[in-house]
Amino acid sequence: MEKIAAIVTRVRRESPDVVTIYFLLQNRAKLDYEAGQYITVYFENSSAPEGKAYSLSSAPHEKWMSITVKKIGEYSGRLHALRAGDVFAISEAYGFFNPRTSQPIVAISAGCGIAPLWSIIKDEYWREKARIAHVFYTNKTADDILFQHEISDLHAQHPDLSVAHYITRQPELGDAFRIGRIDIDAVAQLGDEARYLVCGSVE
Repeated sequence: MEKIAAIVTRVRRESPDVVTIYFLLQNRAKLDYEAGQYITVYFENSSAPEGKAYSLSSAPHEKWMSITVKKIGEYSGRLHALRAGDVFAISEAYGFFNPRTSQPIVAISAGCGIAPLWSIIKDEYWREKARIAHVFYTNKTADDILFQHEISDLHAQHPDLSVAHYITRQPELGDAFRIGRIDIDAVAQLGDEARYLVCGSVE
């Protein structure tokens, strides 16, 4: 894949070990991409010269592109070290995760797996305000929830968006959270007509 120079416009900390890196191309343009797609990021003199893929957490209508990265190794560590003004190499966007459907969407995710789903959900409600979507999102603690305020704001604006936060390792929480793993029975009740999107760790 051709390498494209991108410039960091902002880095935002989402949780103790996750950041969102906002960027544009060096000519201040954006990639032509679809919600839910991903890019390959390249670093010279790395253990993965072929690059590593990261889902775009931004939606195409937003001002900046973004990826959301958990720090777990050398590559993600180098991404976490980026600051506004830094330049890094990326590929064109690719992938076919977005179902492009008018049916209800059920998004099931864990941790950083929310990134491509959040891109799709934002894009769907930007296109159609009466969209029906359900988000089932699990994390270890409430502090690990990514885009928590943005998800809450979108939920407040669109009554047909339902959001269920599941927390596995923090027993004392308010009514806004559910303790334990995602309730599969609650997911199954949404029926066969919905399109189910799953992304996250297998842990």
